[in-house]
Amino acid sequence: MKKIVLLFLSALLTVGVFAQDPGAAEKNAGNVALKAKNYAEAFKKYEEYLKIVNNKDNATVFNTAYCANKIKNYPAAEKYFSMSIDNKYKTATSYLGKAQALKAQKKDAEMLATLQEGMKASPGNMKLETMYATYFLKEGQKFQKSGNEAKAAENYSKITNLSTKSFKVQGYVSLATLYFNNGAKILQDATPIANTDKAKYDAERAKAMNDFKKAKENLIQAQSLDAANADVKDLLKQVEAELKK
Repeated sequence: MKKIVLLFLSALLTVGVFAQDPGAAEKNAGNVALKAKNYAEAFKKYEEYLKIVNNKDNATVFNTAYCANKIKNYPAAEKYFSMSIDNKYKTATSYLGKAQALKAQKKDAEMLATLQEGMKASPGNMKLETMYATYFLKEGQKFQKSGNEAKAAENYSKITNLSTKSFKVQGYVSLATLYFNNGAKILQDATPIANTDKAKYDAERAKAMNDFKKAKENLIQAQSLDAANADVKDLLKQVEAELKK
């Protein structure tokens, strides 16, 4: 009787070994490597596993994308995060990861399109809006520094369309600062001809006043969103002082 029991148990163990799911060893190895923060090894094992299961594992697709970003394999990160988005798995984080991979590849147009899609799918997501706002703030500052007021305003205006109040305020304040500084510069440059060419000075002053009015309009928008904002109040006082001169 004892021999029969031992043979029966041995048979069960053998069946258990052969019944292991296809790719389980590769997936487990990937999980161990990920836990140890060995992202290169985790990526390698996860890819081996996904080939076996024909990418039919949403969590592992996401983890593969995550590891790809960590090892700076940005084309792979873009690929797997796109798959994760299609799977509707951790949607906001997948959009963010894809956008980061696109940014690293200097694919700005695709990055912005991805962020826009992500914000539409996950309204109000702070991480997506932060990346979007940061891009347009830097672009606006770049054009402002080069003296291209129209392009700077175009970029700052993008920020005012976000849903997060703090970003909207930042966009309006950036626009107001742009117009105020430009108006002040116009007046400064025109000062030497105030007494020698009054007609030209008046024309330049009119341009400056127009910019100050634009600055005020944007500050009023900012104040409607954040009435207690001290920076908005201070800048509004300066603008109104210039308009009264």
